[in-house]
Formats: sequence, structure tokens, C-alpha cells
Amino acid sequence: MKLTKKQMRKGFTLVELLVVIAIIAVLAGLATPAILKAKKSADKAKTISNAKQIGIAMTEFDNQYGEFPSDVTRDLLEDEGEEVPIGDSANDYLAQLLISKVLDSEKVFFAKGVRGVREGDDVFNTRDKALEKSENGFGYIMLNDGTGLSQSYGQSSIPVVCAPLKSGGLDPVFDEGAYNNEYVYLKLDSSVGTGKIKDGKALLKGQGKTTITTNGEGTMWGSTDQATVRAPAAIQ
Repeated sequence: MKLTKKQMRKGFTLVELLVVIAIIAVLAGLATPAILKAKKSADKAKTISNAKQIGIAMTEFDNQYGEFPSDVTRDLLEDEGEEVPIGDSANDYLAQLLISKVLDSEKVFFAKGVRGVREGDDVFNTRDKALEKSENGFGYIMLNDGTGLSQSYGQSSIPVVCAPLKSGGLDPVFDEGAYNNEYVYLKLDSSVGTGKIKDGKALLKGQGKTTITTNGEGTMWGSTDQATVRAPAAIQ
């Protein structure tokens, strides 16, 4: 039996192959944003979980030393014979939670999605090893005069740690791309909240353009205190 040209044909023509490739490319393009959004949501969930563990440690530290990590509590720990990091980054202050032994792992300081940050190696027996540069992704909030906050400071919604930062200071800038334009923050009462980031600023829910460090009459900081955000060493 003689085969026709149609029966003898095998495989795709070049045109058909290009069409298939184009379809695959379009489908991949449509799926990629959804995949990235899901990944960022998972990163945020992990960061929320770690922030809650930091909150538990903060409460215990406050009970033991009278306030959250500060220059004052650094002196108290040194009086106990401990080697405490000296500096003003978030790493230097948050390392006190490890030095004081209210926390036994550096891994809780991993804010997934923050650039340049990895999970800690859980080696923190000296001031040089405790929360090394890349082992913390959270910013740490205290008063601008260096005073540490405590649970008795004020409103329960006052922020204590936050992520994802691009820079710290009195007017911190947040990374809009890490968690789908949202940020994560630990509150004074050890609960964890999220909020929107707009133009790099971390806005408070239902308070217009008020950010987590805005002070003045009618704000959670009042008109006398000014909060500052100590940035993680990885982004300084």
C-alpha cells in the first residue's frame, strides 16, 4: 500500500513548533505573577511566625531586666559577666535576647524575603558571633534618645520590631516588593500585625498617612517622644 504525504508526515513543522512555544510562553507569563505572589505570602507568614517568637522572648526579657534591649540592659548583662555586642544596629540590640538566654536560637530573627539575610547558625557564645551581619532581618524600634521600650510604656499597638526594611532611622523606608506591599510588625503586647506600604512608608491601618514612627498630638507616640528604627546590620 502506498502511503500518502499526509500519512508520511512526522513531527511538527517549524511554524507549528513556534506556535507551541509561543503558547507556553504566554501561559508561563500568566502564571508567574501568581506564583511570585504566593511565594511572597508564604515568606510573610514565616516572618509573622518568627516575630511572634521574638515577642515571647521580649516579654520575658522585660520581666527580667525592666525594659526591652537597650544600652541600659547591655550594661546589666555586662555586669553579669556576659559578652554583649556593642553597636547601634538592630542586630546589636536584639542579640541581648540570646546573650540573656531568654532565646536559644538565632533562627527566629530570619525575616524571609529580606535581601542579604539568612537563617542564623546558632553560634552566639561571643559578642562577635551573636547575630552576625546576615543573621537578622528585623528592624528594632526604640526611642530616639536610646531608651528601650517596655510593656508598660503605652498603647498595646506600639511597634517593637518590623520587616522588611530598606533603611532605618526616624523616617524608615520599607521594601514594597518583599511581601506584596505589606509589612510585618510586632506590637508592644506581643501580638503581630501587618500593614500597607505606600511609597516606602509603613502606614497604620485606619490612620491615613500616619506611619509607625509618626509622633505628635493624637498619635500613639504622643508629642514628646520620637521613635527610631534601628536597621538590621545587613542593610546598613
